Amino acid sequence: MAFKTRFSLGVALAMALGACLYADTARAQTAAPPLRCLIVGGGPDKDYNQVAIESNVRYVQRLLPAGTKRRILFTNGSLTAANVQYEDRRGRERFRPTLLKNIDGPARYATFQKTFEGLAADPKGPLLLYFTGHGSPDDDGSFANNAYDMWGNDLLTVDTLSDALDAAPTSSTPTVLVMAQCFSGAFADTMFRAASAKGPALRPNFCGFFASISVRPAAGCTPEVNEANYHDFTSYFFGALSGRDRLGKPVTSADYDHDGRVGMNEAFAYSLIHDISIDTPVATSDVFVRRYVKTPEPTIFRTPYSDVLKWSTPAQAAALEGLSKQLELRGELRLMTAYRTSKQRGEETPDEDAPEEEDVLTARWIRIVRLAKTVVLAHTLTTGPNESLKTQYASLIQSEAANPIAPKIP
Repeated sequence: MAFKTRFSLGVALAMALGACLYADTARAQTAAPPLRCLIVGGGPDKDYNQVAIESNVRYVQRLLPAGTKRRILFTNGSLTAANVQYEDRRGRERFRPTLLKNIDGPARYATFQKTFEGLAADPKGPLLLYFTGHGSPDDDGSFANNAYDMWGNDLLTVDTLSDALDAAPTSSTPTVLVMAQCFSGAFADTMFRAASAKGPALRPNFCGFFASISVRPAAGCTPEVNEANYHDFTSYFFGALSGRDRLGKPVTSADYDHDGRVGMNEAFAYSLIHDISIDTPVATSDVFVRRYVKTPEPTIFRTPYSDVLKWSTPAQAAALEGLSKQLELRGELRLMTAYRTSKQRGEETPDEDAPEEEDVLTARWIRIVRLAKTVVLAHTLTTGPNESLKTQYASLIQSEAANPIAPKIP
């Protein structure tokens, strides 16, 4: 009897082990395809290729999950050319070769186009496009077709990037665009197909995050070598998203909805609160609601603060509260105060002669005004009659809530 019991128990254990092995195999066979990532970094020449840009490339590359199919385009593509600008201990400008271990090519337009086409040709797994460097406004002063400045004075404009995205195979996998250069907010228009024609169709499974609104510069292009002093969109956004900052210290306060993971929407809100620089970050959802909802600004900012807070997501509410505290804003009419103050300070390129702390303060006023406007316009859209816009917006919000590099908090 004891033998039969032991035999039955052994068979049960073997069957359970077999079931586990089968389940593991099945999970492996159905595992999500690996992330694809294209990182583009560097200035237009060595005099504008500060060490912080190289540091951004290294930092983001370090955060990519194992198995990521990655491509790095940096400066002129050389590992030996002395084209990284830095300051020595005496504050003197120096140049050295890059510390990157491998580069797949130069940050030139033709190389970008070829590399992007190669990654996009096999539309399996999510795609992350990250740009770090310098940007410039368009020639006609509209700030609609701004450029990312590539090596050798090549330009990647809103229109040319949109054309590249349009030419890529239609994919059901997500594409995320993150750009950390001056005037980068204009590139949010790439969420629309045929951006050059301002087409209305939303690009499926696409979202983006940008360091600045289209009319302003961004932080992060410094020759200083001490990364502890880096305060820019890349540092805060990817620190929150990965759970580790540039120095390896944990970032644990960005899970605003307490679901055990940090989405890009939460990393964006974290940046709005904590970035102590001139950055004025932009998300694709900000641009979407501004395109389709035309509520006059005085009406928007007369909305009681308690209503705006009620309509906010947990991440948006945290950012509104955090910025209110920094700016010492109180009461139900605080958004009108913020709006008027922001108008007085202006959104255009900061005065080079103004103190840096004033530029940082102006950026905070811009952030709270833009965030409040986004919340109010989104509420108007989602409670309105246009079901098509609601569906598109819901899809965009879902894309922005994903995390391509770290699905759970470490």
